[in-house]
Amino acid sequence: MLPPVRKFVFTLAAAAAMQFALGGAAPVLAAQTPPAKTVQAKKAVKTAVKKTSTAKASAKRAAAKTPQKARAVKTSLQKKSVRRVKQRRAGMSPSQATLAGLRKTEDPLMLGSSVAYAVDQDTGEELVVKNADVPLPIASVTKLMTALVIAESELPLNEKLRVTREDYVRSTASSKLRSGMRVTRGALLQAALMSSDNRAAHALARTYPGGKRALVARMNERARELGMSDSAFTDPTGLDNGNHSTARDLSRLVAAVYEHQEIRSASTQPFATITAGKRRVNLSTTNRLIGDPSWRIGIQKTGFTTAAGRCMVVQSDVGERRLVMVVLDSPNNAQRANDMRTMRAYVEGEAEFRRGFEETIPYEIF
Repeated sequence: MLPPVRKFVFTLAAAAAMQFALGGAAPVLAAQTPPAKTVQAKKAVKTAVKKTSTAKASAKRAAAKTPQKARAVKTSLQKKSVRRVKQRRAGMSPSQATLAGLRKTEDPLMLGSSVAYAVDQDTGEELVVKNADVPLPIASVTKLMTALVIAESELPLNEKLRVTREDYVRSTASSKLRSGMRVTRGALLQAALMSSDNRAAHALARTYPGGKRALVARMNERARELGMSDSAFTDPTGLDNGNHSTARDLSRLVAAVYEHQEIRSASTQPFATITAGKRRVNLSTTNRLIGDPSWRIGIQKTGFTTAAGRCMVVQSDVGERRLVMVVLDSPNNAQRANDMRTMRAYVEGEAEFRRGFEETIPYEIF
């Protein structure tokens, strides 16, 4: 009889039980808040930073002797300003998982994400479990459910749809789609999944029979049908933090969308060009694992909001297994990709261990 394949199952409850057994305290869920600075100190720092930035900008503009250089300097300063605003907004408040203390959860793989989950797509065997049942915001991973509803609606993917001002949802993320562009439903699906384009996702919802409200209702109905009991959807883009799910629920969603070839193709290309009237729009993926020849990815989706942190779901062949892997609330893009690599390496190591064990056992035992 073969020993069962080792599994790594480390939840917050397990961590608490282990520490209690060793005489230690249970993990602290409340995030530690640094001492608040005085109002005067904040104002002084803000004023100093503003003066410094203004002086630097003035000096650079003065150094520009030609109109072309002046425009280049102005553009550079504007880009830096936008980048600083985005960075400040991203760091204004921690994610919901971080506030709950989930990022402090220790695990044998030393993953940096608050939530991690890896499951065999065919057998349901759970291989990595870390806070997998905690409902959290999922950001643009929401677009997978939007895509599933569109794919199952059997609406023609070659039908041309017009992007309107209504699709200009409030977001710091950029979009290459402009009001008035006529784009096929299939191209919008690709932009929503591959480049995580919010206008594309909104346009898909707006043109769904019954509109956005009907599509969101169907998203929630489909979640119940899939057994995603800890999930809810409030908009098609993921910008609303009312969109929440668990890692275990998301694995069910990934398995469902994997059945649709159009979703697999739309989500896994590193680059693509779509036609919008007479214009051509270039798209690129938001997932750094796409294009890596060592990965065989069938489905992927990334996501980010301040409340959700960096998220990623991936379906991939690993050895002889088909795996679904989920990470939620990673501190940065590099960490979420590294956590995926770590989980894959762990599963590959388990397979090597099993093969080595079988080779050392006499055949008659089986």
